[in-house]
Amino acid sequence: MTFVRNNISQLAGYVPGEQPQGGKFIKLNTNENPYPPSPKVVEAIQVAAEKLVRYPDPVSTAFRLAAGEALNVDPDWIICGNGSDDILTVLTRSFVDQGDLIRLPNPSYILYRTLAEIQGARSQEVDFNDDWTLPTSFGDPDEGLKLVFLPNPNSPTGTVVSQEEILALAEQLPCPILIDEAYVDFAEFNCIELVKQNEKIMVSRTLSKSYGLAG
Repeated sequence: MTFVRNNISQLAGYVPGEQPQGGKFIKLNTNENPYPPSPKVVEAIQVAAEKLVRYPDPVSTAFRLAAGEALNVDPDWIICGNGSDDILTVLTRSFVDQGDLIRLPNPSYILYRTLAEIQGARSQEVDFNDDWTLPTSFGDPDEGLKLVFLPNPNSPTGTVVSQEEILALAEQLPCPILIDEAYVDFAEFNCIELVKQNEKIMVSRTLSKSYGLAG
């Protein structure tokens, strides 16, 4: 007998990336930054450690104010999580019901499909064209479509979709589209300003890549 939901019991177990012990490695399998974080970050963490006996601000007010100023975005538009995977999970649970449809490009970040499976939703993987551009079908308003994931730059291909294309997609789609900018600091542009132009566009960021804060 099992008390676990059917869609959860059918999932394959998670296999983490290899964590070699000893020596010096540049870990391309988990895309970890080979350089240490800023000394100012290390100092801030040391100071914060003295406050661990207290619960932190549940809505990360100071961080949202700083991020809002840096990105020229209203802090009330920003939510924080324990890594961008946490944010992706919250968005999936917020917008997608059991049986609904999630769309993602193929290949891309495997977590998107896993989140759909956990939610009991369907995932639709749209193959890139031969020249690694998105096909026009990526914007089709299919029945039951409730959330679209678009990593930009894409992982693992490193390809990008222009701001103009993303705005056009948002106009076509009947649901929110999440622009996952985990690798945006290695690109020539970002999509932050697009959130002001279409309410269906959302952008996620992470500190684990260019900032070297994977832990």
